[in-house]
Amino acid sequence: CAGCHGPEGKGLPNLGKDLTTSTFVADKTDAELVEFLKVGRAADAPDNTTHVAMPPKGGNPALSDDDLRDVVAFVRSLK
Repeated sequence: CAGCHGPEGKGLPNLGKDLTTSTFVADKTDAELVEFLKVGRAADAPDNTTHVAMPPKGGNPALSDDDLRDVVAFVRSLK
């Protein structure tokens, strides 16, 4: 995640969005975010404004559902 969203979730230019101010994150339940992380977002998806692919599980297929819930909890803790 940090490769595009940065270590503090603030986003990196032309890569990942700022997760701390994201209405997408704020409007989703934890379960919805876990499901989103499982599939990612294609670079050509209509709602992908960066046009950079977000791979499923952030490119780490070894992440379990528990790991993804931990990622969501971490993102929620960012300010």
